[in-house]
Amino acid sequence: MKAISPMIAVVLLIAFTVGVGGLISIFVTGLTTTSTGITSNQSEALTRCAGAWINVYSVTNTTVLYSNPNSQTLTGVVIVFTNGNTVNAADTTLSPGESGVTSNSTTGFNGGLSCGACTPNTSVTVRGLCQTLVTAEGKCTSSQDCWDV
Repeated sequence: MKAISPMIAVVLLIAFTVGVGGLISIFVTGLTTTSTGITSNQSEALTRCAGAWINVYSVTNTTVLYSNPNSQTLTGVVIVFTNGNTVNAADTTLSPGESGVTSNSTTGFNGGLSCGACTPNTSVTVRGLCQTLVTAEGKCTSSQDCWDV
């Protein structure tokens, strides 16, 4: 039985190496293109939402008034109280310039007079997402003019 010549073995080895290198190159190019696209989209969202915030301008025992002063729509708006309660906003999407009102006239946000052992609220934070990536929030504490409790 005869073996292949060393020259043919070298040619086959080089061809195999070039083929594997080509496959790896195609994979890396696709991965880089995908990563670049994702990073670009996130960068655009971060740029559009830079400085996004929510204006909380009035808090009473039963009502929170807030607005979106930004140029981007905010989604997933929630209201978070000092005592740990989280309430979905009446309208969880705030368009640019739009105001929102969330109220709880039954028990109030402090639990009303029958609060018992609960911790009274000393601040309210309204949060939403800009471009589904960047958190925008506004806060009103009991030491600010917006606090009417």
